[in-house]
Amino acid sequence: MISKKELITGLFAGIVLFIVALLRPANYAAEATFFVPLTLLEKQIAQNGIGFGSPTEVDAHIELMQSPRIARILEDQFLHDFTLDIRKTRNGAVAAEVTASEGELAAAIANRAVDVTDSVKQHMLRQNVGMSFEVMKERASTLRQEEVGLRKALDSLRFEAQTDSLALAARIFRKERQYGTLVVELTKAERKLAELKEYTDAPAPKSYVISPATPPKHPSGIPAWAIGLLGALLVGAAVKLWSSRPH
Repeated sequence: MISKKELITGLFAGIVLFIVALLRPANYAAEATFFVPLTLLEKQIAQNGIGFGSPTEVDAHIELMQSPRIARILEDQFLHDFTLDIRKTRNGAVAAEVTASEGELAAAIANRAVDVTDSVKQHMLRQNVGMSFEVMKERASTLRQEEVGLRKALDSLRFEAQTDSLALAARIFRKERQYGTLVVELTKAERKLAELKEYTDAPAPKSYVISPATPPKHPSGIPAWAIGLLGALLVGAAVKLWSSRPH
């Protein structure tokens, strides 16, 4: 049976813990879930931009989302303290949970985190494609110049061969083989250049949002009344054990 002392002590502890919990800063949690889109540009073109990223792409996307770069962008935009937790769900999607002092703020940051990560990732991809495009453009230009020079040399040899075809036949054969190989290489370079041009012009895919973050109605964490009740029970039990110990 609970004694009067144990009851008063437990109630007092419960009230104190309730007041402390009630005065603590409220935190609200909002979560946005989405599927990571394709990152490999070759697959984007082949699948018309439709499809989800591979597990490796998902892990890379999560790493980018957790990077200081994304955190700085969000901090500069919202100017409030918050925590951003990124995790992979059981079905392969990604959940971005934000905890902040206000519900609407938490939801806004969570949704913005998805958009900002897409934007930074697209910029990185554009840079890589742009560098490849410039390298291939220079290569194609060099091959075109070589093709023009080799074609002129072949035309000159064929003109000379009209008077002495036997003497120049071997040289013409070698030049024709060189020219054929060069044309094949030039064709491949121009085809690759055209593909890279398509990549730069094609719209980059964005994350497939399953459920955007919405402002929560209640703060996250254990309610103040539950903390007070649990504290009262624990303190009451501790006092009872202390009182019943052998003297």
